[in-house]
Amino acid sequence: MRNDIFIYDFERVDDLQRNGYHIIQDPKRFCFGIDAVLLSCFANVKKGEHVLDLGTGTGIIPILLEAKTKGEHFIGLEIQPESAEMARRSVKLNNLEEKIEIHEGDIKDCINLYKPSSFDVITSNPPYMNDGGGLKNDY
Repeated sequence: MRNDIFIYDFERVDDLQRNGYHIIQDPKRFCFGIDAVLLSCFANVKKGEHVLDLGTGTGIIPILLEAKTKGEHFIGLEIQPESAEMARRSVKLNNLEEKIEIHEGDIKDCINLYKPSSFDVITSNPPYMNDGGGLKNDY
């Protein structure tokens, strides 16, 4: 783990118990849960494959998939600037800059952000909330 990564006073660094990796999280924002760990176990990433994680949050899925698979390259796409920035610092913290990229953007723009057939595997782990616990789509 690198010592040159800035950690804000309100953040914590959690041990992922895998390959010595850690993740930076803000306890007042969304923190990953067991669903992210399970998704990283169920996603079938083969040697040399490229992976896109939609709504990556703090980058937990790309980091766990890099640790557990022989995938070649992982991209996390996140719309929230603060979460994307935190994810980038976690990638750097674990010296994974060559394997994982974090992009800031909207999943609705994927067709403009990435060429067709750019990825072998696409994951997404949307947040689950109790009724009334988050924003609701009117559609």
